[in-house]
Amino acid sequence: MQVTLPAIAFGGSARAHAIPAAPDPWATWFRAVALGGAGRYAAAAAELGRLDVTGVDDVLRSFALSTRAAHRRQAGRHHHAVADDARALYLAAGKPRADPTPDVAERRTAALCDALTGLAADNLGRGMFGASGRLLDRVDQILETRGRGTDRDWLWGGRTELRSHWVRAELAMFTGDPAGAGRHAREAEAMTAACPSIRHVIKTDLIAAAAAATAGDVRQAGERASRVTDQAIEFGQLPLEWAAAKLLDGIGAGEQWSGRAQQLGARLKVQGAAMD
Repeated sequence: MQVTLPAIAFGGSARAHAIPAAPDPWATWFRAVALGGAGRYAAAAAELGRLDVTGVDDVLRSFALSTRAAHRRQAGRHHHAVADDARALYLAAGKPRADPTPDVAERRTAALCDALTGLAADNLGRGMFGASGRLLDRVDQILETRGRGTDRDWLWGGRTELRSHWVRAELAMFTGDPAGAGRHAREAEAMTAACPSIRHVIKTDLIAAAAAATAGDVRQAGERASRVTDQAIEFGQLPLEWAAAKLLDGIGAGEQWSGRAQQLGARLKVQGAAMD
């Protein structure tokens, strides 16, 4: 059975499938997302660069910029990511060239949410917590207007809400609100019941592990982070494996985790991550 690029990028087929060539611009974005999930940042950047040109659909170009920003954030380069997310917001918030169909409008709304959530994460990483919170408030307004939990394509619907819960949880961690971090982590976990993307399920478990650590529950944090490590290895999600190793090292789960995190970070650098 042929495995499609969307199934690799946003489904349960992330592991061990050769990532096929992209026959069209939207497939190029799916390919870039899949490559980034595997930690192949240089290859992903090359694909995304093909989309950041005049003539590419504004919504698709916005998604590509948000994706490149996410890859930069994963390497700790929040100051670089903010420029991409700002451009993504500009494109997503622009006036469409023609009256959009419902599907096109739904994608534009998702692109807008992605850009705003990305900017919130960028500001979080730069210590601008108030700005981060206000951007997330704007995402909430859009989600409320669009409707939460409605029957729509997960990629354009539930995914955007899930990402906002991730960043809400992280904001709570950074601002000394372990209860808030735990609440948003649980809300994110509840959403994974209908989530087709194994990468997003694993990332949600990682967020919950970090929230547990923030609350002082080192045992739960260690159990969750260890599970994230196992799943990330199983499904070839190197960035999540590295992040889990960093968390396990941070909570003192064992001397081996420091070296493991360094080794994984070195692999990511070889594959194009510009680590700060």
